[in-house]
Amino acid sequence: MSLETETAEVLERESDSKGFVFTRAGDAAPHMGRKQRGADEPGFDLHPAIMRGMAQMRDNTKGAAALTLFASEKTHVSYVWFKSGYPLPIHSHDTNCYYLVIAGAMKVGSEVLGKGDGVQIPAGAPYTVTPLDEGVEFLEIRESPDYDTHYRAKTDSYWDRVAETRRTRKPIWEEEKQPYGLVPVAGE
Repeated sequence: MSLETETAEVLERESDSKGFVFTRAGDAAPHMGRKQRGADEPGFDLHPAIMRGMAQMRDNTKGAAALTLFASEKTHVSYVWFKSGYPLPIHSHDTNCYYLVIAGAMKVGSEVLGKGDGVQIPAGAPYTVTPLDEGVEFLEIRESPDYDTHYRAKTDSYWDRVAETRRTRKPIWEEEKQPYGLVPVAGE
């Protein structure tokens, strides 16, 4: 009996393959931001500098791409590509997440992470990542079907610097290619 035949027999006899979910890179959906949890409740008040800053972030500079690869009741997996120097505003999420670098490099706090490196970021911890010279591609894995984002910077000057970095880097980003290209990004 061949190894392949015996393996197939064991799997047929002992495995319950129900529940397998296969994903395909071509089926990845653009990650869509949503309203912050509680935004529709009375008394919800988003800081004016954050509202203004978020409006500036909609300038279509194409410095980043995020695709949802998989979401279930217990897991959310995204592919993220930040181009070099992309200014991700300081923020936190309401669930733990783990980032695994596929290609390129990024700085998280004082740590530089390259291919194969990762970081667990606890729920509620404010952070940012700074992509280095060739940008960074990473997988983002969360312990929930979705997550909330809370931006932390509350000064107009902070958000103006984010917007200026985006404007300045736009011509560079137009020429930049994914360092690895694990999941092709449409329009790039």
